[in-house]
Amino acid sequence: MWGYSMSVRAALAGLNNGRKPDDKALLADLLASCPNPVLMADGALRVLHANEAALHLFGRPAFRTGEVLLPEFCGPANMFLGELVAHAVLQDEPLPARNTTIAGEVFDLAVHRGDAAWIVTLRPVTRELSRDYRLKQLEEHMRILLRAINGIEGSIIIVDMDGRIRFLNDFTRKHIGDLLREVDIADWPSAAGFFREDGVTPLEGPDRILPRALKGQTVINQPMVVRNGLTGEAVHIRASATPIVSKKNGIVGAIGWFHDVTDRRALDAYRNGAEEGVQGEDEVVRPRGVEPLFPE
Repeated sequence: MWGYSMSVRAALAGLNNGRKPDDKALLADLLASCPNPVLMADGALRVLHANEAALHLFGRPAFRTGEVLLPEFCGPANMFLGELVAHAVLQDEPLPARNTTIAGEVFDLAVHRGDAAWIVTLRPVTRELSRDYRLKQLEEHMRILLRAINGIEGSIIIVDMDGRIRFLNDFTRKHIGDLLREVDIADWPSAAGFFREDGVTPLEGPDRILPRALKGQTVINQPMVVRNGLTGEAVHIRASATPIVSKKNGIVGAIGWFHDVTDRRALDAYRNGAEEGVQGEDEVVRPRGVEPLFPE
């Protein structure tokens, strides 16, 4: 034995009492020595072996060989993982390494066939790659969210606790552009032309919705008017705002949303005028200067 002394060879032989090592015990030792989660399953997707790392990852207690199906072992929260492995096994096609997420962490999943079983390995991706993966997911979600917000026919403004603008959607930029850039929130009414519903009185004090939201209030459908060089004429608005609350830090900002009701007001005025011009059913309407042929 590679130059071992007789005493060492005797000691090594004594450890196993001269018996040939049990294959199952050797397999268990091998799996236990692997720091990454490893599963072994047969062609019917029965789990034959799982090392401690796999049991810990999926929150499973010890189990008896062949009594648990792999999708059940992975749990409902990891259904996609179970489907990937099941597809590889049932189609008899090994699955090369691909990224998957389990409990918020990213793993390289690989499925290959051994002589006696299918072997599923999950290699944790490095923390840096994991952060990059989550960042890409967040960026994609952000792009989807921004497309949705910018498609809204209404204005959305988000400010932080200091009143600094953190977000304007495209619809808002059409009405105020850069008029509020680097402007203190107290000066917004004069900078962007914010007025009360009469279109003359500046929007000040308790009528300013975002400062109220920053203090914890929620405002719904407050009438106001926006008139500046970009809008040209007065734009009648219904304004709403609410605080942005963090469970850890309390109020961290405010979001305001505004919808243009100018056309609706014009339509309402037209309808009201039309209703005032409608005569009663029993009243005869004659052009001015035309007398009745038969006096009543």
